[in-house]
Formats: sequence, structure tokens, C-alpha cells
Amino acid sequence: MRIGMIAFTQRGLLLAHRIMQSLQMCDEVSLAAPPRLAAEDDVVGYESLASWTERAFASCDALVFVSACGIAVRSIAPHVRDKFSDPAVVCVDETGAVAVPLLSGHVGGANDLARRVAMATGGKPAISTATDLNDAFAVDVWAVSQDLALLDREVAREVSAALLDGEPVGFESDFAVGGALPDGLVAAGAAPVPNLGISLSCRKDAAPFARTLRLVPRAVTVGVGCKRGEDSASIARLVDACLAEAGLASQAVGTLASIDLKSNEPGLCDLAQARGWKLRFHTAEELAAVPGEFSSSEFVLRTVGVDNVCERAACANGESLVLARHAGDGVTVALALREPALSFAAPTPSLPSARHKVTCVGLGPGGADDMTYRARAALDASDVIVGYASYIDLVKAEYPNKELLSTPMRKEVDRCRMALERAREGARVAVVCSGDPGIYGMAGLLLELAPDYPEVTVEVVPGVSAANGGAAVLGAPLMHDWCTISLSDLMTPWDKIERRLVAAAQADFCIALYNPSSHKRADYLRRACDVLLAYQSPNTVCGYVRSIGREGQSSNVLTLRELRDTPVDMLTCVFVGNSETRVVDGRMVTPRGYLQRSH
Repeated sequence: MRIGMIAFTQRGLLLAHRIMQSLQMCDEVSLAAPPRLAAEDDVVGYESLASWTERAFASCDALVFVSACGIAVRSIAPHVRDKFSDPAVVCVDETGAVAVPLLSGHVGGANDLARRVAMATGGKPAISTATDLNDAFAVDVWAVSQDLALLDREVAREVSAALLDGEPVGFESDFAVGGALPDGLVAAGAAPVPNLGISLSCRKDAAPFARTLRLVPRAVTVGVGCKRGEDSASIARLVDACLAEAGLASQAVGTLASIDLKSNEPGLCDLAQARGWKLRFHTAEELAAVPGEFSSSEFVLRTVGVDNVCERAACANGESLVLARHAGDGVTVALALREPALSFAAPTPSLPSARHKVTCVGLGPGGADDMTYRARAALDASDVIVGYASYIDLVKAEYPNKELLSTPMRKEVDRCRMALERAREGARVAVVCSGDPGIYGMAGLLLELAPDYPEVTVEVVPGVSAANGGAAVLGAPLMHDWCTISLSDLMTPWDKIERRLVAAAQADFCIALYNPSSHKRADYLRRACDVLLAYQSPNTVCGYVRSIGREGQSSNVLTLRELRDTPVDMLTCVFVGNSETRVVDGRMVTPRGYLQRSH
């Protein structure tokens, strides 16, 4: 969830920081304040309150005002439309005593957000919605929590009013729903049949009551095969025709699936984006392994390596085929349905929980001073910290009361699965990496493994990379276009590393070399320099930094010729300049061209 927060005084800004630290465990939060108060890096100075509100109302899922309610009400008034499209808006006073949900309490999640803000400030949420006060079933909140499309908004209001008045509301579902039926709902088949009721179905004609509120699970997967360059309109026509033939509501579609060869097909991507569908792609091998009876085409088999794309793709995640292959204008479409997991007993807050979550945290290059505010907040909020043993050593003194789990080198998959397992059990887990977790860290592996743990969310908190930290020690070697190349051949064969070195040298990139040497790879930096010397001057300015930000940090600026014969280790980051890099007062500087432009 994207949350825009704004404060207007120094006192309010201090409270906003406290709230922000708490909310960032689950959400992306931006903080704005008057320019005179916005000196801090994580605070944005706004030009005017009206312009900030207009932008935030359009781009954020929720707004938090640290102010009097009147300021918030006057600011949002021109933009309010309806509770199904407006963002959640919460106002909290500068003492943190009361958090008031002003807008979109249910569907937008303002009630839940107010509770979270109050928890962060030690105050109380001022919840005023009738269903909350009367402990009545809120069908709109439940629909959001179960990922159901809610049709017929006026009927939804009638359902809420009837439940508050004690009137019976019917309930009919094509799918199993766990948990006890909420008070006020009457199962289909009861006599007499209520005039007002809820239908939970993917069928477009589901209307079992005189006044029916239709809830539609997004449980249909559209499998598509298409020729290269097919436009989205042609694909959409056949998809809509297939939905109509199958008698399915268009809102029932949640996913568009195809073969991975089509992952960059503009027509498929544009259609999914326009309709808010998830995109899912499978390899030919994965499609061939999908169980079931499907139509077969020798031409398709020769072309893409599997005999059928649309039917197999539609059923690849365990769905059941409901409409077999239909073809037209270079497009094939099939429809499949999965049984949605629905429950009245499931928690209904529309905001994610901080539990069942893994946060991948970049610690920076070494010292605590280089750790970001978000990284420290993530560690503070965690129950469990997981990492490579050396990285755990960097934080264990600060967190002696947390559960600390580590694995040795080359056990990265085990480490990430350990973290995901603990999160699935309900723990708040932080996986720590040195530098930035998305640069040779664990972020990518966690995201690759995350589909095996659908209950767990993964968040990546950036950190100061070794390249950034080392560059600052040396001066400014990365002021122009640059790249990072790891010399470790554990994951990448040396011939590919060599090709990348050649390409970077030919393109005159500045280069940050990671993992330049080890006991088993003592000559790899020498080999890399030999490659670079074929394209660059031996006098090219270079530098290296060992133990960046840690005790015993050391650095040196030297030439590429000298670097070739310099012993380094795994704790060292090496920098190779481009043809313009030079030494200025002992510092390594790659000019961007500002001085030349000024002349």
C-alpha cells in the first residue's frame, strides 16, 4: 500500500516520523512537510497543500494527516468521489491521542489504518462506521479481504442497511465458504426466500434474489496463444466472446496465462494491464507436464515446443478447463476455473499484516553509520534475523534478544527457505545482506522462492552498496556511466565474465569489480586486468577499498598496470576508471562534463 503522510509543525513532524517507522514495516510511506521543515532526507517539501493533496489523492492508496481534522477535510473535499474509489484518509492530532478515519473506512481500509496509527502513537482510533460499532457483517470489507469483485454498489448499501436493521439477507454461493455464516445471512433454500440477498458466483446471470448483490471471485484464468504482433483488440474480442459463450462474468477473470515465448508480446501485456489481470507465463516444458486431456497441434508443437498453449496455460496452476480451445484471427483462447479459497472466518482487514512477512534488508558496506533509517527500522521490528554468519555477526550485539539464524556460504537457498518458513509460521523475519540486497544479495532468490509460500509477502529494503561506499572513500569514480561485474565464477562461468569485461572496456564504462580474489581464485584480478589492458591504457586510473566502513578500512589509487600485480581479497571492492578518469588531489574522479559544458 502506498501511503502519503503530511505534517505541518515540528511537533507534528516528530510524531509523523514515529508513525512512519511503524507503517513502513508493511507499506511504502512518503512524508511531506512545509519546505522550512523538510531538511531531512526522507521528508519532501511541498509547494502548496492543495497541490500535494491533489497528487496524493490520485497516486496513493491512503493519506495520513498529522493535523486538525478541519485541515484534512478542507484539503480532500474537492477530490472526494465515492468509497469504492477514494483512498483511505486518516487524521491524527499532534499529540497522537486520537486517530480519526475520515474517508473510505471500510473498502479503502481507513478504519484499519486508524487502528495501526493509534497503535504507533499509543492513542485510540475513533471508529464511527455503523457496522463496526454494531459488530455487523460488512459485506464490502469481506469482499476486499477475499479478492471478490463487488457489483451493484447500490444493492451493497441496501445489504448493509438491512443487516443493521436486523432484516434477513439471503446468501447463495457456487463455491464452498469456510467458517460459520455471519449473523443476519440466511443460506439459500431457506423459507421464505428473502427478497434481498448475496450471490457469490462467476456466472454472469447469477441473480437468485429479487434484489441481488453479486460478488464475483477472480477465479478464471484465460489461456491465450497468439501469433507474433497480434494486437490487444483482436485478443480481447475472442476472450470476450469465449466468456460470453461460457456464461462467465468478465469480472471473474483474474489471470491471463500463456507460454514464456510471449512474455514480451505487446498485445497480451496491454490487455492484461488494461483489465487489471495478472500475467502468468510458463515454459514449454512446464506446459507439457500439465495433466489432463487437451487438444493437440503438430504445427504448434513444431513452432513452440508444446502441442497446445492456451488450454495447458489456463490449467497450469491446477485450474479445471471450462471452455476448450477457441480460435480466430491468429488467436487461441481457453478458459479454466480454480476453486477459490473463501472463508468467513478469515481476517478481514484490507491492510497487510506485518507478520507472515520477510523483509530483505541491506546493511550497507559494513559500519552502522552507513545503515539506512528504513533498514534499522526493519531490524527493530523483526522477530527473527536470518543471514550469512558474517552478516549476523555485524548485528548480533545490537539485537541480543532476537532470534538469530545463520547458514554458511553456498547455503543461500536453505537460508532463504528458512526465512520464508519462519514467516509462514507467523514471525516477522528480516533477511540481512551486506551492501544492497538487490546487488549480489538475497532479494532475487527470495522473490524466486516466494511463490512456494503464498501466505508470505516479501519486501526489499535498499542499502548502501559496496560500490557506493567504496566510491565515496576513493572520491567520485562513478560519476559517469558505470557497471558492476563480479569476478566470482561460482555462479557465472569465466568465459561469460570475460565477455562482460570486454564489453565494458569497449564501451568505456567505469567498472566496479566485486569478489576480485579468494584463496581458490588468487589470480582472477590479474586475469581481469589482462583482459582490460587489451582495450584500455595501462595508465587508466584505478582504485580499491578494503573493509569498506569497517575497522581496518584501507584504500589506494593506482594505475591499471599497477592494479594487475596488487594482491586483494574478498573484502575488497576494485574500481577501474574510464578513459576520462583522473586523479584530483589524490582522489579518483570521473568527470561528468559539467565544466566543459560551462565553457
